[in-house]
Amino acid sequence: MVLPENMEGLHGGAGVGGAAPAGEPPALCALVTGATGGIGRELCAQLARECGTLALVGRDRHKLEELVKDLAERFDVDTHVFVADFARPGTVDALASQVQAANLQVETLVNNAGFGYDAPFAESGLERQRALVQTNDMALMELCHAFAPGMAERGHGGILNVASVAGFVPGPYMSTYYASKAFVQSFSSALHMELRPYGVHVTALCPGPVRTPFWDNADAGGTALARMTISAPRVARAAIRALGCNRLLCCPGVLAKVIVFGSRLVPRTWAAAAASALQKPGK
Repeated sequence: MVLPENMEGLHGGAGVGGAAPAGEPPALCALVTGATGGIGRELCAQLARECGTLALVGRDRHKLEELVKDLAERFDVDTHVFVADFARPGTVDALASQVQAANLQVETLVNNAGFGYDAPFAESGLERQRALVQTNDMALMELCHAFAPGMAERGHGGILNVASVAGFVPGPYMSTYYASKAFVQSFSSALHMELRPYGVHVTALCPGPVRTPFWDNADAGGTALARMTISAPRVARAAIRALGCNRLLCCPGVLAKVIVFGSRLVPRTWAAAAASALQKPGK
């Protein structure tokens, strides 16, 4: 869960700040979950160019503090650090309370936290599958519910939900992960329509394979799909542009566009067979 000491935020990587002075208006911020990962780290760098304040959320305080130092050296940005494990129910409520206590108002929400699990479903561990759904779907939905109403009331804001081209096809050997990204893609599409009249942008980022530690963490580094990757900076740049334009879907890279377009034309059994060939664990 969110650790108690996170009531204090690290500002600009230079020290620890306490509660904001009474009466000060809240600072608008961009909140990024999974901030220390490949795509998340690059999204933070892109947002630091445009936002004065970042709220960085991750599981590892040491990695978060390293990210704070890196951002402070490159950009003029204030940073607040929150340690959270979204696989645990109740974490989002605690995080939202701490963000409010830090006198922050979330103007841009980036739901990047998530992980995959590469294994035949019948042979997989149920607890890890539950943690995947809790992190990839439940926490994302709860974060949107925590911060979207305020954006709608103010008449502006943005939500970037990191999905995947995996959400457009069935995914043998990573069945729960692919299904979790289908939820993100569908949920984001609905929110896009609901919040558009209120001036709130919602974009689903649906990249193909990206060069990050994700593949090794998912025990999928030896798959054919893991060798067909594009760079995280390229994905992050495309995502921020798409959110600014309020594009429903952002599918950076030729492979991603081919998969999304092809998924509309190819029978799902064929798509599942193709995904199975690409996703099958290496020997």
